[in-house]
Amino acid sequence: MESEFVVKNPADFKLVIESIFSWYKNKEEKKSLVIALSGDLGAGKTTFTQELGKYLGVTEHITSPTFTIMKQYELSNDCFDQLFHIDAYRIENEEEVGPLRLESFLNGSRSVICLEWPEQIPSIIPQSALRVMISIAENDERLVKIIFGD
Repeated sequence: MESEFVVKNPADFKLVIESIFSWYKNKEEKKSLVIALSGDLGAGKTTFTQELGKYLGVTEHITSPTFTIMKQYELSNDCFDQLFHIDAYRIENEEEVGPLRLESFLNGSRSVICLEWPEQIPSIIPQSALRVMISIAENDERLVKIIFGD
């Protein structure tokens, strides 16, 4: 199943996020919600994660983890305990992620994981991951396409 959205400003990501959580609530198996975010530099992957964090109640400012690779935010939410924001842009080899224990987060429960640049570590991404592609359109708008996992 796929959905597409036009995002004119960061607040418009809320419709995308609501669509994702509506899909997640209808899933039988409640594992971690893995969102694989693809798009060019500046397309809005971190902005999406910031808006998702707001939606989930994160009060601290979410910044790109390009140099730290991963950041974790605690949640007080009925479904989720933490939000992990991972940026795989600088990962050159999948073996580099071993010390991060990504697979345990990706296959665990009660976590939301936003993973930027999933194409850098394709064999680690679970099949159940949502694929969110963000592209830049005219007038600084963003086209967002979601491919829902199994």
